[in-house]
Amino acid sequence: MIYKLLKSTAVKLLLLVCTALSTLVLSSFLFNNQIDGLKKQIDSMYFGNLIPIVKLQIIADNYQEITSCRKVKYNCDFKNEKEIIFQEWSYYNSTYKNADERVVVDTINDEIVNSFKENKLHLFQNILKRVDFLIKYETQVAFKQRKAFLVEYEKMKNYLFFNVLLILIISFSIIVYIIIQVIKKDKQLTVLNKKYKMDSITDSMTKLHNRKYFDTIFDNMPFISNANNWKCAFIMIDIDYFKQYNDTYGHDMGDEALKKVANSLKDYFNKKYEFVFRLGGEEFGVILFDIDKNILENCLKDINRKIVELQIEHKNSKILDVVSISMGAIIYEPNSYISANKLYKQADECLYESKQNGRNQYHIYKG
Repeated sequence: MIYKLLKSTAVKLLLLVCTALSTLVLSSFLFNNQIDGLKKQIDSMYFGNLIPIVKLQIIADNYQEITSCRKVKYNCDFKNEKEIIFQEWSYYNSTYKNADERVVVDTINDEIVNSFKENKLHLFQNILKRVDFLIKYETQVAFKQRKAFLVEYEKMKNYLFFNVLLILIISFSIIVYIIIQVIKKDKQLTVLNKKYKMDSITDSMTKLHNRKYFDTIFDNMPFISNANNWKCAFIMIDIDYFKQYNDTYGHDMGDEALKKVANSLKDYFNKKYEFVFRLGGEEFGVILFDIDKNILENCLKDINRKIVELQIEHKNSKILDVVSISMGAIIYEPNSYISANKLYKQADECLYESKQNGRNQYHIYKG
């Protein structure tokens, strides 16, 4: 259950990150696309309106040169002006014109050709007026297109604004939803933590967590460690010569001894990420999250001492005249991907070593 909730939370956090990234990518694409469209419109206005006006102005300037000369004398050398006029007019004449414009331009084209054939001042002057008319016309067209462009520009601004606003609202809504879900899951974890303290997961005699709950937490210990980048520890505890204790004092006194040891463990390991279990018989287990070796070793020393300080008489113990414990411990390094079964076996080996070396001591697995 805890694994599923943690997995669900991780998926929602991943979705949150993906949403933020997708929003940025979509916004960037949207802005880039609209800016490209704006650039094309500006280019169209510049090349479609400015250049034709410049070409016509060059033609008008050269016709002005010709008419100025013809007013003074009949024979004028306007070969250079003629060449420039035909060159610039050829460019202007070849640009796109609608049907009405084409009629006017074709008429003026014929008049330009004839003006140089007949070489008469009034023809040159007439062409000059016609070119001035075209300049004014192109200027008016440019003005209208600029006005239309400004309208489109305002529409584009509004389009961008509302689209970005919509993206932000949707993203914000998704983020809020995910945060609410994460909070709900966190509350569910808290409720579950309380629920697991109920009888269904509690050892009836010692009131510690039972073996069932141990299996749930222990199996997920590597996952929780990896997800939070925590070092975690598992301690296996066994009461020394407990069979002899039962044989000497009876099972009722044995149960009382178990309760006293259990209470001492429970009082000592009472922080948020510390879990104490009765694994069965006289065997206990402790799981500690977010811990290091120095802290673990201090805990083992303390708990060894505290159990002895309970002064539970055990006259048939081969090491002391009071109840003592032996312990084996392992530390799980995050992302080492050791299975829970192997971790349990390593802790059991350490417990066995403590017993073989005289009991009332601990050993930490060295790997």
